[in-house]
Amino acid sequence: MACFITPLITGLLLKLIKKLVKPTIKNDLEILEIMLITGGIILAIEHVWHGEIVPYPPFLTAMQNPSDILVLLREISVVGGSMTIATAVTWFSIISLKEKLKEKILSTRILRVKTK
Repeated sequence: MACFITPLITGLLLKLIKKLVKPTIKNDLEILEIMLITGGIILAIEHVWHGEIVPYPPFLTAMQNPSDILVLLREISVVGGSMTIATAVTWFSIISLKEKLKEKILSTRILRVKTK
């Protein structure tokens, strides 16, 4: 229903926060930002495709009744939040693997230079 909102907003907030951090971390955060924003956009397109989002108010077909706001907020927080956390864990795994590979490559180069 509206689960795409959480990763999309998180990605946009990350875009703003990225301006305040060190340049060395900025590239890694950009990867997370891209993952969140593109994931949110793809989810929004999928919701439009399946008719869950319409071009007229209330825009979300599940919100025909104002009392459905609690269902909407639960969807945004639980489903959207878990997707955002899963994306962040995936990103963290990618960054950790990148750092380990970088260390391994550097240590291999140092060993090669010392043995020559």
